[in-house]
Amino acid sequence: MEIVIWSIGFLIVVFCFAVFFGAPYVPTRQLDIEEIFKNIKNSKKSKFVDLGSGDGKLVLYAAKLGYQSTGYEINPILWMISNFRVRKYPNAKVILSNMWSADISNADLVFCFLASKYMNKLEKKLNQEMKPGSIFVSYVFELPTKKPYLKHKSALYFKF
Repeated sequence: MEIVIWSIGFLIVVFCFAVFFGAPYVPTRQLDIEEIFKNIKNSKKSKFVDLGSGDGKLVLYAAKLGYQSTGYEINPILWMISNFRVRKYPNAKVILSNMWSADISNADLVFCFLASKYMNKLEKKLNQEMKPGSIFVSYVFELPTKKPYLKHKSALYFKF
């Protein structure tokens, strides 16, 4: 019984840990994933990055579309689930890492679901690292100063 309690406690700590770096785990609905990519007018499918990739659904979806797809996830349990999901796709990987240390300088498309209190910090990172012509998609929350070129349901699209 003690092992069960310790295991449950460990899981709670691991899932709560990520909240201090950005957002809790909230799975993106499949319909939203499809809509996010449907609204991208990018004929050259090259590099996709998911900051805080959770269970890896977007990384997998982007890989299936032909993107070189990379996710960054700080939660080791979600990282393991993600790696299991993308194991058959050589163009997909999930890195066990803090999203703030992710290199997005070569990405054509970046996605993130992040709590509103961190959006100012994220906007600074995006402004410093994203290349001209790249697209950032935010799930739910707006960037503080940059205006989206498109709002569709829960997704906001920004050009850099």
